[in-house]
Amino acid sequence: VRQGRVLFRTPPQQHNFNFPFQLGVESSDTPSDAQCFMIPVRSGDIIVAGTDGLFDNVYDHEVASVAARARSLGHEPAIAAERMANLAQLQSRNETFTSPFAQAAKQWGFAYKGGKPDDITVVVSYID
Repeated sequence: VRQGRVLFRTPPQQHNFNFPFQLGVESSDTPSDAQCFMIPVRSGDIIVAGTDGLFDNVYDHEVASVAARARSLGHEPAIAAERMANLAQLQSRNETFTSPFAQAAKQWGFAYKGGKPDDITVVVSYID
């Protein structure tokens, strides 16, 4: 996030819709299957890393807004991360919300309405 706007977002890393790469005992996915990106950062940038539980339920502009507002108020990155996670959890339970997941489902030919309950992990870092 730079100046309140999303500068870069990784594409979904998945085998197919709603079938993400996963590391685990019974998974054939490995760390080398992940895509790697190098993005130049500068002072004032905010890095947000999150699981699909965040990005399936919170739009990019909402992530940027929460991050930029938290920083402008002098809050630590952990506060920004907590606020994003809380928003994701709230929206994941909303059965009438047109979530990012619902929009993606439609693009893949599936009918889905509402948020998507899932695990939610968010890490926020400020670049000084």
